[in-house]
Amino acid sequence: MAALLALPLFVSACQSNAITQTPRDYLEVTPAQLSKYWVIQDNTLNWQGLVEQKQKLNIHFGINSSGELVDLELDDLTLSPEQKQALLARFSQQRFNATVYNKAAQPVRVSATVMFN
Repeated sequence: MAALLALPLFVSACQSNAITQTPRDYLEVTPAQLSKYWVIQDNTLNWQGLVEQKQKLNIHFGINSSGELVDLELDDLTLSPEQKQALLARFSQQRFNATVYNKAAQPVRVSATVMFN
């Protein structure tokens, strides 16, 4: 009788400790790896005119399974709040298409450094 009770408890404990990763979990990729999963819908990110002074920008973002930018963060900006909002709005409009390799539309997260001249 005790063995019958122990087996379901053991199976239950194994199930609760198992780490499962679903296909919809975000995959961390480098900027170089990004093109393996997603390509920019209009072939280019248009950042011209958004940053006038020379500076480095650290950007972190995700691309969800619909090809939309999510969780966009900008670091190291010496911009006014209005300029930062304009930059975030422009980035947020960008869309991506899944590559042939990424038929399942695997969501990804990317961190990159961009230099503005």
